Amino acid sequence: MNAPQVLQNKLEQMEKALRNTPDQHLDFKAKRDLIERILQLIEEKDVFVLGHNYMEPLVYLLSGEQERGDSLGLAQRAAETDKPIILFDGVRFMAETAKILNPEKKVLIADLEAGCSLAEPFSADVVKEYRERYPGAPVVTYVNSYADIKAESDYCCTSANGYKVVLHAAKEYGVDRVIFFPDSLMGANLQYDLKDEGIEVIYPGKEDDRFAACEVHEKFTAQMMRDIREQYDMPKNAEHTAILAHWECPPEVLEEADFHGSTTQMGKYLEDHPKLQRVYLATECEMAANLAMEYPGIEFVRSCSLFCQHMRKITLEKILYSLENEVYEVDVDPTIAKRALVAINRMLEIK
Repeated sequence: MNAPQVLQNKLEQMEKALRNTPDQHLDFKAKRDLIERILQLIEEKDVFVLGHNYMEPLVYLLSGEQERGDSLGLAQRAAETDKPIILFDGVRFMAETAKILNPEKKVLIADLEAGCSLAEPFSADVVKEYRERYPGAPVVTYVNSYADIKAESDYCCTSANGYKVVLHAAKEYGVDRVIFFPDSLMGANLQYDLKDEGIEVIYPGKEDDRFAACEVHEKFTAQMMRDIREQYDMPKNAEHTAILAHWECPPEVLEEADFHGSTTQMGKYLEDHPKLQRVYLATECEMAANLAMEYPGIEFVRSCSLFCQHMRKITLEKILYSLENEVYEVDVDPTIAKRALVAINRMLEIK
């Protein structure tokens, strides 16, 4: 198949996916020329494009089906590619992880200022401090962190495998205490889910005044969940409706939800419950926009006043500029990258 035909096929696939979401379909028509130029550059420069679930649909669809997803899935895909350039449509810590896994490749991100409220508050020195305070306890670091934190860790994890990694770390080290960084709310949720395993999870804010949380997920409340159930006729444990919450939400929100997990696990929940007709996702609102393309038979109740300001810095216009000029390259100090890779690989090896 020649290059023009490949490009035409991709444009047609994008438009077809967006037909079920009228607003995004109109946006596609308005920006079709811009999208076409981006896709041309992706083909010409042999770029591997990874798209996080929180990207707006027009950005999300620049990636192939196997290159879209949550942090774990994208980290795994980044480790597999042989293409010379990786474009990461997500935030900076994700692009850093891709660079650590592919040190010889050029890794681009459309905006180097696309940060994370979870990743910002802590330094490697804080991890060292916790190690001294809790000797013998392994450190499991959430992937929502920068490379210097990962370099001081024994394992990384994502929201998709956090429970499994913390449990594995405790058993591997033969201890009943694990340090978890940096998400205070996810740490509390892991502690609740691991209570029957006899494992104590130490996380920022549990025994000190440090605290870190996702600036989006911490805003969800149990009362919001109850109000949504009442307003949209979504009783708990119903067959046709469901509230799904992300691991990073407060514990009381998870208690009100019908299911909690990672973004990919939420998508799997929809797949496994084909009778669902109405769904609310307690997570970044673009997740619902992207799932609406895949599940046109489900009404997604959306609250888009709660969005990630950092994810929204990744725009089509910035992507085009980055690809045209091969700028906004993400680099990681080789010494730090080598140490961080150990923790990342330990995560990837856990099945």
